[in-house]
Amino acid sequence: MSDHKRVIHAEPTKDLFIYMLVRDIPLIRAIIDLVDNSVDGATHFQSNENYEGLWIKILANKEKFEIRDNCGGIEVKEAEEYAFKFGRPSDAELTPKSIGRFGIGMKRAFFKIGKKFRVESTTSSSKFVVAEDVEEWKNKPEWTFEFLDVQENSNSTFSDVGTQILIENLHESVSEELGLENFISQLKQELTIAYSLKIKKGLSISINDETLHPAPLNFRTSDKIKVAKFEKEFHYFGSHKIDTPVQVRLYAGVSDRKLNEGGWYIFCNERMVLEADQTEITGWGTKNGFPKYHADFAFFRGYAFFESDDAAYLPWTTTKTGIDYDSPIYRSIKQEIYQLTAPVILFLRKMADEKSRVERGEIPESLLDQAYLQTSLHSVFEADTSPTFEIPEQSAIPLRQKRGNIHYSKPIEEIELAKELLNVSSYKEVGEKTFDYYLHNEG
Repeated sequence: MSDHKRVIHAEPTKDLFIYMLVRDIPLIRAIIDLVDNSVDGATHFQSNENYEGLWIKILANKEKFEIRDNCGGIEVKEAEEYAFKFGRPSDAELTPKSIGRFGIGMKRAFFKIGKKFRVESTTSSSKFVVAEDVEEWKNKPEWTFEFLDVQENSNSTFSDVGTQILIENLHESVSEELGLENFISQLKQELTIAYSLKIKKGLSISINDETLHPAPLNFRTSDKIKVAKFEKEFHYFGSHKIDTPVQVRLYAGVSDRKLNEGGWYIFCNERMVLEADQTEITGWGTKNGFPKYHADFAFFRGYAFFESDDAAYLPWTTTKTGIDYDSPIYRSIKQEIYQLTAPVILFLRKMADEKSRVERGEIPESLLDQAYLQTSLHSVFEADTSPTFEIPEQSAIPLRQKRGNIHYSKPIEEIELAKELLNVSSYKEVGEKTFDYYLHNEG
């Protein structure tokens, strides 16, 4: 036998690789992956979480897509060893509190959006340019990208530091979507949802010169109505001890009555991954949770914050658009979500019941409704908190009399005569009037 071993080369073709990479990701998600990189740059650049002066600017139209930022830039070494690789190397340095996780977002966005891309990035000490025609790159056997320009050990001013990505020769479907006003409006909404906390801390994000404004994260509180708060730090991921613990903070209470805004909001490293969730994911309509969401619960607000220096331990999906329901961290916290939510739901049910009784004339006023009307709006981070949600003083509810039904049958002509004599219009009223007459005169 020959010592020469025959091997089969099983590398994927670049066409197949690109197709598999982009097939399941919507255009908006691909764009948000690019914004994630800029946001991570801001987090690394300003570790004190004050992002005043930092900006991310997006220009999107039928001809091109461009995103620019002044969020610190990418070092040449980082670009060479990590940023342009497909997947995150195991030795890649962690960016504390980052939201980039798998190392595919930037390249996937390039392929999803167009056929040509150019990346220019400047830090305080280096600068590089990488540009590629994707169709030409697919025909090369090498899985590499080349620097057009590299400058190391250079000095740049603060105003020059940042990254600029330009994607041209857009795919036809992408060009059509970026030319639609409705698509741009939806993109603005998605970005506002995802980065509200970062925007609130001073990071400026704009699309086609329109600056985004943060969505409010508020509670209504007073001396009588406070916010329930739970905190815990996890040092284990399942049975595995981790060096980068996960901090969890939960808040539950009431806010303005808005049907589409009630529910749980979940953040991972300040990136919103669930907005106003009203599904089984956060316990609504489950056997061991609380009832299905409906109009009486439109006052409810819950905010959950998961933070870790290593984003791999956070309970989010790979697309960062939902919760990984099987995450051991999330499984551990589900009961706490229920414990915080249940008293608020009970309060809202009792308040709705009192208001209904007022309308029926059974009680003169609803003390719970009055307590709610005396609240004022406060940010989730500034609201008064307590370990549990305490229900204020309730209205005294009178005991309801036990009632029964009386049935009897009489000739139609006699009933019609009684209706005329009693001046009523229904058989039911005949029965009630004759019963009341008997009790009044014979009882």
